[in-house]
This record gives sequence, C-alpha cells and structure tokens, in this order.
Amino acid sequence: MEETAAPAPAQDAQKSGPAPEARTIGQRLRAGRERAGLSVAASAEKLHLDPKVIEALEADRFTELGASVYVRGHLRRYADFVGEPGAELVATYTAQRESRPPPPDLTQVPHPDRRSDPRRLVTPLLGLSCVAVLAVAIWWVLSGSKHGPAQPDARPTLNAEQVAASQEPVIAANRPVATPVSATTAAPVAAVQAPAVDPAAQARKEDAAPARSTRLKLELANDSWVEVYDSRGERLFYDVATAGSVQSVEGRPPLRVVLGNSAGVTVEVDGAVRQIPGGAIEGEGARFVVNRSGSLSRAR
Repeated sequence: MEETAAPAPAQDAQKSGPAPEARTIGQRLRAGRERAGLSVAASAEKLHLDPKVIEALEADRFTELGASVYVRGHLRRYADFVGEPGAELVATYTAQRESRPPPPDLTQVPHPDRRSDPRRLVTPLLGLSCVAVLAVAIWWVLSGSKHGPAQPDARPTLNAEQVAASQEPVIAANRPVATPVSATTAAPVAAVQAPAVDPAAQARKEDAAPARSTRLKLELANDSWVEVYDSRGERLFYDVATAGSVQSVEGRPPLRVVLGNSAGVTVEVDGAVRQIPGGAIEGEGARFVVNRSGSLSRAR
C-alpha cells in the first residue's frame, strides 16, 4: 500500500497566519503594537490620544475619526509609533477609499411634473381688484374736494385810499429792526449754531474704518490638523502641520482657528503669547477666535 502524507508546507502556512499583504490596516497596526509589548492605554498615553482613536484604527473603523485628512494624520502617526510603514498604510487607505463606489446623486432622481392649479390665481386677482377699487375711490374723493363749487368772496370792496391806508401799518411792521448784539450774547448764539456731534455716528464711523491685519503664529509640539480663516471667510491655512513646525499667517481679524490636536500648541498673536480658553477645547482639538484686540475666545 502506498501511504499518502498531507503536504507539510500548507500546514505550516496555516499555522503562521495570513501573509502581511492579506492583513488589513488595523490588523497590521495591532500586530505592531503587540510586538512592542504595549497596551491600548499605554499607546494612547504616549501619543496623547484618546484610547477610542487607537481602537478605531485597529478595528478599521476609519469613519469614526471624521474626515479623511484626520484619518491619514492619525494613521501615519500611529503606524510610525508601532514600527509599521506609515506612508505605505496611508497609501493603502487612500486606494481603498478611492475604490469605493460614489454615493448616489439624489439630485438626479426624476420627480413627477407638478401641474399648475388655476385656482391658485383666484386669491391674488381678488386682492388686486380690491386694491384698484379702493384707489379709484380715494382719487374720486380727493379730486371732488379740490374741484368743488367756488365760494363767494365775502370781503368788502375797498377803494384806493382805503387800500393805501391799510397797507402802511403792514409795511411798517415788516421792516427789520436793528438790535445791538453785545459780546455776552454772541457766545451763546455761536454755541447754538455749532453742529452737534452724534456719539452713535462717531462709533459707526470708527467701526467702518478698515481693520488692521493680525499676525498669528502657532508652534506645534505634535502633529495636528490646522485651519485658519479671516473675517471674510478666506482660508489662510488648511493642512496637517507636523510636530516641531511653526506656522505663521496674517489676515484681517477676527481670525477663526481649528486645531485637530491642541496638546502642546503655543499661540502667539502680534508677538504676545495667548492661552487657549478652556471652553474652546473639544476633546483633543480646539476651536477659538482671535479677536481684534488680540484676545482669544471660544468659537460659536
């Protein structure tokens, strides 16, 4: 009898587990962390991240991390930390994301044609008719009062001598009388004639004056996503800033700033260091506004 032996290479391949190319991004990250002998909590503490971010990366739940730019930043940083090639994993994630079918365009769904209802025009036509009738009635009343019957003149008829005698007191009364003006009364008159200054108009004039530019400098101790917008909504900065870099922008205040990782970020406004308000910090990130005075406040 011939003996049939199972192929040993196949069994060894099953014991060794799937090839690195067959593993997902999360499985490779988890394997790298386990090789380093680190727990999820220890990794999160060293990277200054929420443990939920580590768990989402190792479980391939990238949608929980927000926009793709945040996912790429966390993925590269965590992969380099556990000894995996960060650039390769980011490229794999980008290829997987681009290969997904685009969501359906709901704006192209055909809709049934809406037939016009002639009854909708009845109410506007009635309203216009009422307005026209009312306008004609008002015009009739006003025109009747202007062109009514003339009333007889009840004034008595005067001859030439009586008219001349009656006009002399009127002419004398209308003549201007020269009144001496003293030095004591001239000052109040000048004060009255001086134009008054409206405080509200002065304040509006100052607000309408062009605002000076504000210089903002950010020193980052860790990798972080940074967005900066000026008062007109123009984008001044929109990218991932690496650890140890200094980003400087200048624009019209107030400036709106968004940080993906606010830990270790030093904010400097026009050469003065400012502290990020506690109410502006949201988890790892922060959202705040640089006012015209140079102070920082929470973004609404």
